[in-house]
Amino acid sequence: MDAQEKFTILGHLNRYRFVFISPEMLNQANVLQAFQRIQINTFVIDEAHTLLSWGPDFRPDYLDLPRLHHLLGAPSLLLLTATATPAMQEDLKGRFDLGSAQWFTYTESSNRPNIYLHTEELTNQDDKRQRLQFLVHQIPGAGIVYVSSRKMANSLAEFLRQETGKRVAAYHGGLDNVARYRLQQQFMENQLDVIVATSAFGMGIDKDDIRFVIHYHLSQDLANYMQEIGRAGRDGQNAVAILLYIKGDERIQQHLIDASLPTDAMIEGYYAKVLTQRDIGEERARLLDYYGQQKLSVPAIQQLFAERRIVREADLNQMVKYAQSRSALRPKLLGYFGEKASSDFESIGMANWALTAVGLPAAPKEQPHVNQTDWSTILTKLFKLS
Repeated sequence: MDAQEKFTILGHLNRYRFVFISPEMLNQANVLQAFQRIQINTFVIDEAHTLLSWGPDFRPDYLDLPRLHHLLGAPSLLLLTATATPAMQEDLKGRFDLGSAQWFTYTESSNRPNIYLHTEELTNQDDKRQRLQFLVHQIPGAGIVYVSSRKMANSLAEFLRQETGKRVAAYHGGLDNVARYRLQQQFMENQLDVIVATSAFGMGIDKDDIRFVIHYHLSQDLANYMQEIGRAGRDGQNAVAILLYIKGDERIQQHLIDASLPTDAMIEGYYAKVLTQRDIGEERARLLDYYGQQKLSVPAIQQLFAERRIVREADLNQMVKYAQSRSALRPKLLGYFGEKASSDFESIGMANWALTAVGLPAAPKEQPHVNQTDWSTILTKLFKLS
Protein backbone atom coordinates (compact mmCIF):
# COMPACT_ATOMS: atom_id res chain seq x y z
CA MET A 1 0.00 0.00 0.00
CA ASP A 2 1.10 3.58 -0.53
CA ALA A 3 1.95 6.06 2.23
CA GLN A 4 -1.49 7.70 2.17
CA GLU A 5 -3.34 4.38 2.54
CA LYS A 6 -1.05 3.42 5.41
CA PHE A 7 -1.59 6.80 7.12
CA THR A 8 -5.36 6.53 6.79
CA ILE A 9 -5.51 3.01 8.23
CA LEU A 10 -3.21 3.85 11.15
CA GLY A 11 -5.42 6.82 11.98
CA HIS A 12 -8.55 4.67 12.12
CA LEU A 13 -7.36 1.38 13.62
CA ASN A 14 -10.27 1.32 16.08
CA ARG A 15 -12.64 0.81 13.13
CA TYR A 16 -11.25 -2.61 12.29
CA ARG A 17 -11.97 -5.95 13.93
CA PHE A 18 -9.00 -7.66 12.25
CA VAL A 19 -5.70 -6.17 11.13
CA PHE A 20 -3.19 -8.26 9.17
CA ILE A 21 0.36 -6.96 9.47
CA SER A 22 3.92 -8.18 8.94
CA PRO A 23 6.45 -8.20 11.81
CA GLU A 24 8.61 -5.76 9.86
CA MET A 25 5.83 -3.18 9.65
CA LEU A 26 4.70 -3.63 13.25
CA ASN A 27 8.31 -3.08 14.34
CA GLN A 28 8.29 0.45 12.86
CA ALA A 29 8.07 3.03 15.65
CA ASN A 30 5.13 5.04 14.27
CA VAL A 31 3.14 1.88 13.49
CA LEU A 32 3.75 0.39 16.93
CA GLN A 33 2.72 3.66 18.60
CA ALA A 34 -0.55 3.67 16.65
CA PHE A 35 -1.37 0.16 17.86
CA GLN A 36 -0.43 1.07 21.43
CA ARG A 37 -3.18 3.70 21.40
CA ILE A 38 -5.92 1.08 20.96
CA GLN A 39 -6.92 -1.97 22.95
CA ILE A 40 -5.94 -5.24 21.31
CA ASN A 41 -7.95 -8.28 22.30
CA THR A 42 -5.87 -11.06 20.72
CA PHE A 43 -2.36 -11.15 19.25
CA VAL A 44 -2.31 -13.89 16.60
CA ILE A 45 0.82 -15.30 14.95
CA ASP A 46 -0.04 -17.49 11.98
CA GLU A 47 2.61 -19.97 10.84
CA ALA A 48 4.20 -19.46 14.26
CA HIS A 49 7.04 -21.88 13.51
CA THR A 50 8.50 -19.17 11.26
CA LEU A 51 9.52 -17.25 14.37
CA LEU A 52 12.12 -19.97 14.92
CA SER A 53 12.87 -21.00 11.34
CA TRP A 54 12.97 -17.55 9.73
CA GLY A 55 13.87 -15.30 12.64
CA PRO A 56 17.52 -16.18 13.34
CA ASP A 57 18.88 -15.88 9.80
CA PHE A 58 16.22 -14.66 7.36
CA ARG A 59 13.67 -12.21 8.79
CA PRO A 60 15.00 -11.16 12.20
CA ASP A 61 11.97 -8.99 13.00
CA TYR A 62 10.17 -12.27 13.74
CA LEU A 63 12.41 -12.57 16.80
CA ASP A 64 10.94 -9.30 18.10
CA LEU A 65 7.37 -10.61 18.16
CA PRO A 66 7.53 -11.54 21.89
CA ARG A 67 8.79 -8.01 22.69
CA LEU A 68 6.11 -6.42 20.50
CA HIS A 69 3.45 -8.55 22.17
CA HIS A 70 4.63 -7.25 25.55
CA LEU A 71 4.70 -3.61 24.37
CA LEU A 72 1.10 -3.96 23.19
CA GLY A 73 -0.02 -4.86 26.70
CA ALA A 74 0.41 -8.64 26.48
CA PRO A 75 -3.09 -9.40 25.15
CA SER A 76 -4.35 -12.96 24.73
CA LEU A 77 -1.93 -14.85 22.50
CA LEU A 78 -2.81 -17.37 19.78
CA LEU A 79 0.01 -19.24 18.02
CA LEU A 80 -1.00 -21.25 14.94
CA THR A 81 1.20 -23.77 13.17
CA ALA A 82 0.91 -27.17 11.54
CA THR A 83 4.62 -27.97 11.55
CA ALA A 84 6.15 -27.37 14.97
CA THR A 85 8.05 -30.20 16.62
CA PRO A 86 7.59 -30.73 20.39
CA ALA A 87 10.92 -28.96 20.98
CA MET A 88 9.81 -26.01 18.83
CA GLN A 89 6.55 -25.76 20.77
CA GLU A 90 8.42 -25.49 24.06
CA ASP A 91 10.84 -22.97 22.56
CA LEU A 92 7.95 -20.80 21.39
CA LYS A 93 6.30 -20.88 24.81
CA GLY A 94 9.56 -19.89 26.49
CA ARG A 95 9.95 -16.78 24.33
CA PHE A 96 6.70 -15.16 25.49
CA ASP A 97 6.48 -13.80 29.04
CA LEU A 98 2.89 -14.47 30.03
CA GLY A 99 3.42 -14.23 33.77
CA SER A 100 0.86 -16.37 35.58
CA ALA A 101 -1.27 -16.85 32.47
CA GLN A 102 -1.92 -20.44 31.48
CA TRP A 103 -1.02 -22.06 28.17
CA PHE A 104 -3.66 -24.17 26.44
CA THR A 105 -2.39 -26.42 23.66
CA TYR A 106 -4.63 -27.96 21.03
CA THR A 107 -2.96 -30.36 18.64
CA GLU A 108 -4.06 -32.52 15.75
CA SER A 109 -2.00 -35.19 14.07
CA SER A 110 0.29 -34.08 11.26
CA ASN A 111 -0.49 -37.35 9.51
CA ARG A 112 -2.31 -37.04 6.19
CA PRO A 113 -3.18 -40.68 5.45
CA ASN A 114 -4.64 -39.86 2.03
CA ILE A 115 -1.24 -38.65 0.76
CA TYR A 116 0.82 -41.49 -0.69
CA LEU A 117 4.51 -40.99 0.11
CA HIS A 118 7.21 -42.00 -2.35
CA THR A 119 10.91 -41.33 -2.88
CA GLU A 120 13.09 -42.23 -5.86
CA GLU A 121 16.86 -42.02 -6.32
CA LEU A 122 17.96 -41.40 -9.90
CA THR A 123 21.45 -41.75 -11.34
CA ASN A 124 21.87 -38.38 -13.08
CA GLN A 125 20.14 -35.12 -13.99
CA ASP A 126 18.92 -36.36 -17.39
CA ASP A 127 17.22 -39.39 -15.81
CA LYS A 128 15.69 -37.16 -13.17
CA ARG A 129 14.35 -34.74 -15.74
CA GLN A 130 12.82 -37.53 -17.81
CA ARG A 131 11.30 -39.12 -14.72
CA LEU A 132 9.69 -35.81 -13.80
CA GLN A 133 8.29 -35.48 -17.31
CA PHE A 134 6.82 -39.00 -17.11
CA LEU A 135 5.20 -38.41 -13.72
CA VAL A 136 3.71 -35.02 -14.61
CA HIS A 137 2.33 -36.50 -17.84
CA GLN A 138 0.84 -39.56 -16.12
CA ILE A 139 -0.63 -38.15 -12.91
CA PRO A 140 -4.10 -36.66 -13.43
CA GLY A 141 -5.17 -33.38 -11.92
CA ALA A 142 -3.42 -30.31 -10.59
CA GLY A 143 0.09 -30.46 -9.21
CA ILE A 144 3.02 -28.51 -7.81
CA VAL A 145 6.67 -29.18 -8.63
CA TYR A 146 9.06 -27.64 -6.09
CA VAL A 147 12.55 -26.54 -7.10
CA SER A 148 15.31 -24.55 -5.40
CA SER A 149 15.89 -21.66 -7.80
CA ARG A 150 14.09 -19.22 -10.05
CA LYS A 151 16.23 -20.29 -13.00
CA MET A 152 15.24 -23.94 -12.57
CA ALA A 153 11.57 -23.01 -12.14
CA ASN A 154 11.57 -21.21 -15.49
CA SER A 155 13.56 -23.94 -17.23
CA LEU A 156 11.47 -26.88 -16.01
CA ALA A 157 8.18 -25.06 -16.63
CA GLU A 158 9.15 -24.55 -20.28
CA PHE A 159 10.36 -28.17 -20.56
CA LEU A 160 7.14 -29.58 -19.10
CA ARG A 161 4.95 -27.38 -21.29
CA GLN A 162 6.66 -28.72 -24.39
CA GLU A 163 6.94 -32.37 -23.34
CA THR A 164 3.64 -33.02 -21.57
CA GLY A 165 1.17 -30.76 -23.37
CA LYS A 166 -0.09 -29.59 -20.00
CA ARG A 167 -0.63 -26.00 -18.96
CA VAL A 168 2.43 -25.23 -16.85
CA ALA A 169 3.71 -21.98 -15.33
CA ALA A 170 6.69 -20.96 -13.21
CA TYR A 171 6.18 -19.17 -9.89
CA HIS A 172 8.96 -17.58 -7.84
CA GLY A 173 10.00 -14.52 -5.87
CA GLY A 174 11.14 -12.70 -9.00
CA LEU A 175 7.55 -12.12 -10.14
CA ASP A 176 5.72 -8.93 -9.23
CA ASN A 177 2.53 -8.98 -7.14
CA VAL A 178 0.21 -8.75 -10.14
CA ALA A 179 1.88 -11.68 -11.92
CA ARG A 180 1.80 -13.77 -8.74
CA TYR A 181 -1.86 -13.07 -8.14
CA ARG A 182 -2.76 -13.86 -11.75
CA LEU A 183 -0.99 -17.24 -11.59
CA GLN A 184 -2.59 -18.08 -8.26
CA GLN A 185 -6.06 -17.36 -9.63
CA GLN A 186 -5.44 -19.32 -12.83
CA PHE A 187 -4.28 -22.29 -10.76
CA MET A 188 -7.24 -22.03 -8.39
CA GLU A 189 -9.68 -21.94 -11.33
CA ASN A 190 -8.07 -24.95 -13.09
CA GLN A 191 -6.79 -22.81 -15.95
CA LEU A 192 -3.30 -24.07 -15.13
CA ASP A 193 -2.49 -27.73 -14.52
CA VAL A 194 0.95 -27.51 -12.94
CA ILE A 195 2.94 -24.86 -11.10
CA VAL A 196 6.74 -25.21 -11.01
CA ALA A 197 7.69 -23.18 -7.99
CA THR A 198 10.24 -22.21 -5.42
CA SER A 199 9.18 -22.17 -1.78
CA ALA A 200 7.68 -18.71 -2.48
CA PHE A 201 4.55 -20.56 -3.65
CA GLY A 202 2.04 -22.14 -1.34
CA MET A 203 1.66 -20.10 1.82
CA GLY A 204 -1.91 -18.83 1.74
CA ILE A 205 -2.89 -21.08 -1.20
CA ASP A 206 -5.85 -23.30 -0.32
CA LYS A 207 -6.71 -25.28 -3.44
CA ASP A 208 -8.34 -28.43 -2.17
CA ASP A 209 -7.94 -30.67 -5.24
CA ILE A 210 -4.16 -30.70 -5.74
CA ARG A 211 -3.40 -34.31 -6.64
CA PHE A 212 0.39 -34.34 -6.56
CA VAL A 213 3.37 -32.51 -5.11
CA ILE A 214 6.74 -33.44 -6.58
CA HIS A 215 10.00 -32.23 -5.09
CA TYR A 216 12.64 -31.98 -7.80
CA HIS A 217 15.05 -30.65 -5.18
CA LEU A 218 15.26 -31.18 -1.43
CA SER A 219 13.42 -28.94 1.00
CA GLN A 220 15.65 -27.30 3.59
CA ASP A 221 14.24 -29.57 6.31
CA LEU A 222 11.44 -32.02 7.06
CA ALA A 223 9.23 -29.31 8.55
CA ASN A 224 9.21 -27.41 5.26
CA TYR A 225 8.76 -30.66 3.34
CA MET A 226 5.71 -31.53 5.43
CA GLN A 227 4.31 -28.04 4.90
CA GLU A 228 4.76 -28.29 1.14
CA ILE A 229 3.35 -31.78 0.61
CA GLY A 230 0.44 -30.86 2.88
CA ARG A 231 -0.94 -28.73 0.06
CA ALA A 232 -2.04 -31.92 -1.70
CA GLY A 233 -5.30 -33.77 -1.13
CA ARG A 234 -7.04 -31.23 1.06
CA ASP A 235 -10.36 -32.45 -0.31
CA GLY A 236 -9.73 -35.74 1.51
CA GLN A 237 -9.25 -37.71 -1.71
CA ASN A 238 -6.04 -39.54 -2.50
CA ALA A 239 -2.94 -37.63 -3.57
CA VAL A 240 0.77 -38.36 -4.00
CA ALA A 241 3.93 -36.73 -2.64
CA ILE A 242 7.03 -37.72 -4.60
CA LEU A 243 10.63 -36.76 -3.88
CA LEU A 244 13.14 -37.20 -6.71
CA TYR A 245 16.75 -37.38 -5.53
CA ILE A 246 20.19 -37.85 -6.99
CA LYS A 247 23.31 -38.09 -4.90
CA GLY A 248 24.71 -34.63 -4.31
CA ASP A 249 21.37 -32.78 -4.39
CA GLU A 250 22.07 -31.75 -0.81
CA ARG A 251 24.83 -29.47 -2.08
CA ILE A 252 22.15 -27.04 -3.30
CA GLN A 253 20.72 -26.61 0.19
CA GLN A 254 24.21 -26.53 1.68
CA HIS A 255 25.04 -23.67 -0.68
CA LEU A 256 21.91 -21.82 0.46
CA ILE A 257 23.00 -22.26 4.08
CA ASP A 258 26.48 -20.95 3.26
CA ALA A 259 25.04 -18.03 1.29
CA SER A 260 22.73 -16.89 4.08
CA LEU A 261 24.98 -17.24 7.14
CA PRO A 262 27.91 -14.83 7.63
CA THR A 263 31.32 -16.32 8.42
CA ASP A 264 33.37 -15.29 11.45
CA ALA A 265 35.58 -13.17 9.19
CA MET A 266 32.57 -11.41 7.68
CA ILE A 267 31.13 -10.66 11.12
CA GLU A 268 34.40 -9.29 12.45
CA GLY A 269 35.13 -7.27 9.30
CA TYR A 270 31.63 -5.79 9.05
CA TYR A 271 31.55 -4.52 12.62
CA ALA A 272 35.10 -3.20 12.26
CA LYS A 273 33.86 -1.31 9.16
CA VAL A 274 36.49 -3.04 7.04
CA LEU A 275 33.75 -4.80 5.04
CA THR A 276 30.58 -3.19 3.68
CA GLN A 277 27.14 -4.42 2.62
CA ARG A 278 28.49 -4.75 -0.91
CA ASP A 279 31.23 -7.08 0.37
CA ILE A 280 29.03 -9.45 2.38
CA GLY A 281 25.64 -9.11 0.66
CA GLU A 282 22.43 -7.30 1.57
CA GLU A 283 20.82 -10.19 3.46
CA ARG A 284 23.85 -10.86 5.66
CA ALA A 285 24.30 -7.13 6.31
CA ARG A 286 20.65 -6.81 7.37
CA LEU A 287 21.09 -9.65 9.84
CA LEU A 288 24.27 -8.17 11.29
CA ASP A 289 22.63 -4.74 11.58
CA TYR A 290 19.82 -6.34 13.57
CA TYR A 291 22.11 -8.20 15.96
CA GLY A 292 24.32 -5.14 16.31
CA GLN A 293 21.29 -3.20 17.56
CA GLN A 294 20.82 -5.86 20.24
CA LYS A 295 24.18 -4.79 21.74
CA LEU A 296 25.65 -8.28 21.41
CA SER A 297 29.43 -8.66 21.34
CA VAL A 298 31.18 -9.83 18.19
CA PRO A 299 32.13 -13.22 19.76
CA ALA A 300 28.51 -13.70 20.90
CA ILE A 301 27.20 -13.03 17.39
CA GLN A 302 29.79 -15.39 15.91
CA GLN A 303 28.70 -18.08 18.36
CA LEU A 304 25.04 -17.46 17.51
CA PHE A 305 25.61 -18.07 13.81
CA ALA A 306 27.87 -21.07 14.47
CA GLU A 307 25.06 -22.67 16.47
CA ARG A 308 22.54 -21.77 13.78
CA ARG A 309 24.70 -23.47 11.16
CA ILE A 310 24.82 -26.64 13.26
CA VAL A 311 21.01 -26.67 13.54
CA ARG A 312 20.41 -26.09 9.83
CA GLU A 313 22.95 -28.68 8.73
CA ALA A 314 21.47 -31.24 11.14
CA ASP A 315 18.01 -30.53 9.71
CA LEU A 316 19.38 -30.95 6.18
CA ASN A 317 20.94 -34.29 7.13
CA GLN A 318 17.54 -35.54 8.29
CA MET A 319 16.04 -34.41 4.98
CA VAL A 320 18.72 -36.35 3.08
CA LYS A 321 18.10 -39.49 5.14
CA TYR A 322 14.42 -39.29 4.25
CA ALA A 323 15.25 -38.83 0.56
CA GLN A 324 17.49 -41.90 0.62
CA SER A 325 14.87 -44.06 2.35
CA ARG A 326 12.75 -46.50 0.38
CA SER A 327 10.48 -47.75 3.15
CA ALA A 328 8.87 -46.62 6.41
CA LEU A 329 8.59 -43.11 5.02
CA ARG A 330 5.58 -42.18 7.12
CA PRO A 331 7.13 -43.23 10.45
CA LYS A 332 10.26 -41.24 9.57
CA LEU A 333 8.29 -38.14 8.67
CA LEU A 334 5.90 -38.25 11.60
CA GLY A 335 8.68 -39.18 14.01
CA TYR A 336 10.23 -35.78 13.34
CA PHE A 337 7.09 -34.25 14.85
CA GLY A 338 6.99 -36.65 17.79
CA GLU A 339 4.21 -38.80 16.34
CA LYS A 340 3.77 -42.45 15.48
CA ALA A 341 2.42 -43.54 12.12
CA SER A 342 -1.13 -44.88 12.10
CA SER A 343 -1.27 -45.55 8.37
CA ASP A 344 0.77 -47.53 5.85
CA PHE A 345 -0.35 -45.81 2.67
CA GLU A 346 3.11 -45.39 1.17
CA SER A 347 5.54 -46.60 -1.43
CA ILE A 348 7.24 -49.95 -0.98
CA GLY A 349 10.30 -48.61 -2.74
CA MET A 350 9.73 -50.01 -6.22
CA ALA A 351 10.83 -47.77 -9.07
CA ASN A 352 7.95 -48.99 -11.24
CA TRP A 353 5.21 -48.51 -8.65
CA ALA A 354 1.76 -48.26 -10.20
CA LEU A 355 -0.03 -44.94 -10.01
CA THR A 356 -3.30 -46.77 -10.60
CA ALA A 357 -2.87 -48.51 -7.25
CA VAL A 358 -2.99 -45.17 -5.46
CA GLY A 359 -6.57 -44.57 -6.59
CA LEU A 360 -6.31 -40.94 -7.67
CA PRO A 361 -9.56 -39.24 -8.70
CA ALA A 362 -10.02 -37.90 -12.21
CA ALA A 363 -8.79 -34.44 -13.13
CA PRO A 364 -11.33 -31.63 -12.57
CA LYS A 365 -12.77 -29.61 -15.41
CA GLU A 366 -11.61 -26.07 -16.03
CA GLN A 367 -13.72 -23.45 -14.31
CA PRO A 368 -15.49 -20.90 -16.52
CA HIS A 369 -13.23 -17.94 -17.23
CA VAL A 370 -13.96 -14.90 -15.10
CA ASN A 371 -12.83 -11.34 -15.57
CA GLN A 372 -9.51 -10.91 -13.78
CA THR A 373 -9.98 -7.91 -11.50
CA ASP A 374 -6.63 -6.68 -10.30
CA TRP A 375 -5.49 -7.93 -6.89
CA SER A 376 -5.59 -4.57 -5.09
CA THR A 377 -9.24 -3.99 -6.09
CA ILE A 378 -10.24 -7.45 -4.87
CA LEU A 379 -8.49 -6.95 -1.53
CA THR A 380 -10.11 -3.53 -1.14
CA LYS A 381 -13.56 -5.06 -1.63
CA LEU A 382 -12.78 -8.05 0.57
CA PHE A 383 -11.75 -5.97 3.56
CA LYS A 384 -14.09 -3.05 2.80
CA LEU A 385 -11.24 -0.56 2.83
CA SER A 386 -13.01 1.92 0.57
